[in-house]
Amino acid sequence: MTRSSPPQRSFASGEISPTLAGRTDYVRHQTGLAKAAGFIPIPEGGFTRAPGTIYEGRTRGDAQARLIEFEFAVDDAVVLELTAEWMRFWRYGQLVTSGGSPYEIATPWNLPEIKQLKFAQTADVTYFADGKRAPRRLRRFALDDWQLDRAPFSGGPLRPWNTDQDVSVEASAATGSVTLTATGGDVFDAGMIGSFFAMKVVDWSAIPLWTGNTVFSLGDKVRYDGRVYECTDEATAADKNVSPPSHATGTVLSTKDGPTWKFISTDRGLVEITAVASATSATAQVIDRIPDEIVGGGTWDWAAGAWSDLYGWPAAVTFHDQRSVWAATESEPRTVWASGIGDYLDFAEGVNADEAFAYQLATQRGLNRIVWLQGGQRGLHIGATGEVQGARSTVGDEVLSIESAAFGMIASIGAHHAQPIAPMGKPIYVSRDRSRVLELRFQLQEDSVQPLNLSLPARHLGAERFDIIAWQSSPLPIAWIVRRDGDLVAMIYDAAEDVLGWCTIPMAGGVVEEVSVTAAPDGGDDEVRVVVRRTIGGETRRHVERLAPFWGLLTGDMKIAEACHLYAAAEKIFEEPGQVVDGLEHLEGEDVLVWTDKGQFGPYTVASGRVTLELPVSRAWAGLNDDGQRARTLSLYAATRSGDGMGRQTKLTGAGVRLQRTAGYRIRAIESEWGRDERVGDWFERNGQTVPGDLVKAWSGVDPVNINAGWAAAIALEFAPLGAAPMTVLALTPTVEARD
Repeated sequence: MTRSSPPQRSFASGEISPTLAGRTDYVRHQTGLAKAAGFIPIPEGGFTRAPGTIYEGRTRGDAQARLIEFEFAVDDAVVLELTAEWMRFWRYGQLVTSGGSPYEIATPWNLPEIKQLKFAQTADVTYFADGKRAPRRLRRFALDDWQLDRAPFSGGPLRPWNTDQDVSVEASAATGSVTLTATGGDVFDAGMIGSFFAMKVVDWSAIPLWTGNTVFSLGDKVRYDGRVYECTDEATAADKNVSPPSHATGTVLSTKDGPTWKFISTDRGLVEITAVASATSATAQVIDRIPDEIVGGGTWDWAAGAWSDLYGWPAAVTFHDQRSVWAATESEPRTVWASGIGDYLDFAEGVNADEAFAYQLATQRGLNRIVWLQGGQRGLHIGATGEVQGARSTVGDEVLSIESAAFGMIASIGAHHAQPIAPMGKPIYVSRDRSRVLELRFQLQEDSVQPLNLSLPARHLGAERFDIIAWQSSPLPIAWIVRRDGDLVAMIYDAAEDVLGWCTIPMAGGVVEEVSVTAAPDGGDDEVRVVVRRTIGGETRRHVERLAPFWGLLTGDMKIAEACHLYAAAEKIFEEPGQVVDGLEHLEGEDVLVWTDKGQFGPYTVASGRVTLELPVSRAWAGLNDDGQRARTLSLYAATRSGDGMGRQTKLTGAGVRLQRTAGYRIRAIESEWGRDERVGDWFERNGQTVPGDLVKAWSGVDPVNINAGWAAAIALEFAPLGAAPMTVLALTPTVEARD
């Protein structure tokens, strides 16, 4: 028989896949847990109890909602609450009101559209794409003054120009409201109402190009650089005509004593279609003056707007390289449109590097629709259902442009529609099958971006399908992921420190439907909010709840009484010590625990929105307790004289547990034998006292636990909270014996 004390000094990998149970050589196994439900692995190596949630309110009509962050500055953040056809506004846990009622505005989106909605924010404006209608623009004028309207794009974008010279379009006038008439074929459709339509001159035989040293007279017209000008002077000597006109508006003297030129039009006219009478007749409002050559004469060089009810509207949007980038209409699901540099609304396409451009991705697989766009450290990333593509400039550090853009596939694993996160500029996305989380990481050796499967060590957690992902950078780098079954999953990730840990966060019976992260009002730790569906008093409620602060408890910045590990909790701070904790109307009829500066009380049943304690306290948290929080080790390693003790009978004779600011916890042993049910031992309750007493102090140090388990093929230890008490485990050293 051999006795050993194999320490586990880190649990930073959190819950790992059961298929890794035999990989004792793998670092994730050496720093992993068999189960981490309600316990978050920390980069330093331990695991700490997950934070509870603070109740902030309910969604509009208890309806399903999406939360979208709107951040203007590090200390100025608003959360948009979108329910079917309505939008409300939360600022640091409080609904924005107007006239004593929640301030709200109408929206065009139903619930399925809200779930698919993509958005991008710049300053006080957010743009939305839904793939069903014209993109919307949300502007903030004041906290209770927001406007949602149609984004006023200019110049395009346009579909490919017509090449059939037998089908032409002419306009009835150059400006104002005009009639467009097509000949030689059908051109117009009612679905084009509200979209652009452009026409170019093809016959310039009546207007010559500008030439220098030429005499021009009053009324003469010339062309230069795609524009038409008219001379407004009497005859001008040739030797005074040395500089061509280049302006785009008004009347300008080209050079001293030279001719004065009036800008007439470009070679292209642009209109917005306002009505369609038939396939060959439409009414339109002129935006850019129609060249006179098209009025009454017509042109076969025309192009319809790329975005319309007929051809579809973009379903994805982002900002990248000072451009707004849109993608994926119904008719062009693989096309990306980029605005002009510095003007997010300008889509007048051109050949210059700062002008708008469009690009259609090459087909790589059968399922190819673009579902999201995301800027990153190494260019623009384009998620499609069949693969992920990338676009970056081929010219040094220049911005992406029509001249420098290089597109190509970077991952053959398709993408789910959920908007990715991009910590440190490296996009992290959910795979199309929703079972994996992948990072697009640049590989210097190959000078390319490659996908890295971050969920591989805990691949079993993706069996229930990942759905929504959000990133919290402070106090810990955590990706919060909502699963299809309503569980909240946390991925602790710090690539620089090789930290990658997974866990689940039970919500005391609640089902998580949404997650959003914004900066805190003081610019410090990020705030994480969730929409939780709960059954209260037999009725379905949807709470907006914020994850409570927890990191300060480990560092000593928070007092133990300030810790909240209860759910849908409300805080009560008394001016003078008191016993009645009120403000619990949202938990009417539910059983709650109360965590105070005098220890733990309860459970109590909430009646009339309050509970009464046995003793007066100075502060209290009251909320739901989750009894399902567990952290379970992998099978304890047992050494023998011949090496690994796997397959040998093992016995546990005690354990040393290193704790950090822990008020209390429970621990038990679980024995396993092949072909038999587990033998679960009794809980050992530990609270820093020889005899269990009030949980009023947090202890740090090593707790020698006199816990034992009989001979078994495998033994594990399981930890659980003691009520609402904070607990953090930093290391574990069991004492085990193995038969040689």
